[in-house]
This record gives sequence, C-alpha cells and structure tokens, in this order.
Amino acid sequence: MIDILDHTDVICLAMNNGDFPYIIPVNFGYELTSDNQLIFYIHGAKVGTKVELIRQNPLVSFELDTKHQLITNEKACKYSFDYASVIGNGFATFIEEPSAKMAALQLMMNKFAFNKAFFFTEGDVKPIIVIKIEVHAYMVRKH
Repeated sequence: MIDILDHTDVICLAMNNGDFPYIIPVNFGYELTSDNQLIFYIHGAKVGTKVELIRQNPLVSFELDTKHQLITNEKACKYSFDYASVIGNGFATFIEEPSAKMAALQLMMNKFAFNKAFFFTEGDVKPIIVIKIEVHAYMVRKH
C-alpha cells in the first residue's frame, strides 16, 4: 500500500451531496501511525463545496490509482489494463491549531519535495484549511 501512496499524486475524495456524490481530485500527504492508523491530509481554501459538504457530513470515501499500463493482444477482448489502487472511507475533521496545521503541511510537502524542510508561520496557515482524514477501512488492489 505504501508504494501505491508514494507513487500517486492525487487522491479523489468523495463526499455526500444529496442525491449525487461530489468527487474532487486533490493533492495529499499521509502518515501511517505507530498503531497502523492511516491518515490523509489535504488543504485548501476555507470556503467552497468541499468544506461545506464535510461540515455537513464528515464521512468521506476516497480512491487513488497508479502504475497504469495497457496490456495488448491480437484479440480485442484480450486487451487489459494493469493498475494499482487504494479505495476506502474515513472520517474528516478540520485541523484548527496552527502548529498542527504546520506539521500536516510539512507531511504534504515531504511527499513532493523529499528531505526538504519548510518553515511555516501562523500567518501562512491562517488563510487555509487543513483537513485530516482518519481512514476507517481500505482495500488495496493490483491488477
């Protein structure tokens, strides 16, 4: 699973929006705690559809996929596609405390800028929202 998470840039987050789900692709960071709790972190503006839907209902689902490769064959019905994916669901909360926001943002930055320390101020994190998603259940699939 870690290999999939490390090679995926975007998590597709699904939220309840009445009759139809609302799905949005976002960049993410993650951690696997010492007790094997998978946690995703995302960030964004303090207002918008994603934020409002999570405020209404913090239960979310997600999907990530990577390692796409077309498998060809002489027969059309024998074509296939290799991929690796993680799907699951969890509970989203908003991180309010500035130092916790900074720690989550550092995790996110580490995913894309390895071994580089970034410094955030309270002013940097004040205008954004950081969402923590504690994963309840997930399934890994490789095809």
